[in-house]
Amino acid sequence: MIVSSEIQEITENDRIEQLATILEQLTTDQVRFIVARQDCSTDKQAADEIGISVETVYHWAPIVKEAVRLMALDGLIVAQHIRRRALAKAMLVKAGGLDSIREGIQQRVATEIIEWEMGKAAQPVEGNIIVEYTGNINPEEL
Repeated sequence: MIVSSEIQEITENDRIEQLATILEQLTTDQVRFIVARQDCSTDKQAADEIGISVETVYHWAPIVKEAVRLMALDGLIVAQHIRRRALAKAMLVKAGGLDSIREGIQQRVATEIIEWEMGKAAQPVEGNIIVEYTGNINPEEL
């Protein structure tokens, strides 16, 4: 038997999947619109905020309105989608640092990229470790 919390979880998961699927079909302006629409009371205000004509918005497919509705329920999915869209551009900027005329920038960028791919180099730890027992702990029982 399915309880109401399970139904709510199923519905939420379906909504997240539906929004993610819709976002993949939208243009950059449509994504910008649905983000702006969350803080605006009308489509016209949101269109003006991002610098497009409200007539353009009125001619978009109904999935844009559905994305606005679903984003009102879960804005995190939209934020993650925008981040994924920006990742390639961000990596081009970062990789461009390798061609900088300043050697210090080249070194920092190279180190970051290497560490992202291979992890940080192991750092040896030297020194003495002192352990003190306090309270009611009997060290012989450990």
